[in-house]
Amino acid sequence: MPSHFVRLAATAALAALIPVQAAQAQAQTARSCISREEMRGLVAYLLPTLLDSTISTCKAHLPGDSYLIARAPTLLSRLNEGKDKAWPQAKAGFMKFGGTRASETKLLNAMPDEVIRPFIEAALTAELAPKVKGENCADIDRLTATLEPLPAANVVDMFAEILNLVAREDKKLSSCPAA
Repeated sequence: MPSHFVRLAATAALAALIPVQAAQAQAQTARSCISREEMRGLVAYLLPTLLDSTISTCKAHLPGDSYLIARAPTLLSRLNEGKDKAWPQAKAGFMKFGGTRASETKLLNAMPDEVIRPFIEAALTAELAPKVKGENCADIDRLTATLEPLPAANVVDMFAEILNLVAREDKKLSSCPAA
């Protein structure tokens, strides 16, 4: 198990690459697209983190008996069950999203997953949590409640398919054309 210093150094190296990768990804016109399986992996891996962050943000804005506060933690638990299994596809998708320079991909692939995974989750939370506004929590609560009867795999598939469709026109998160 890497020491705290090794993890910190690896996280710092990864953080230093993110702005470079983002600029290169925007500048690149022809790059690898994210496959349907990789998009599903990204959603299955990151959706629990996003839902957990949303629950935390909305706690102060919703009554205790709201779905998001009272029952969404059960959905979160179901989604978390598939998170580890989704990691290999999520990582492959993240590598394509982050840039395709061989030297950077090689460096990221060489880093232990236990270093990369928490970094990705923290970056996602830092990026998306501020976008969840208190005034939107009631709407998010109603939307999340509609997901309750679905199995976790169906929730993941639904969001992955929506992202696949939307991302086909996105220059940063380019999904592969439908087969």
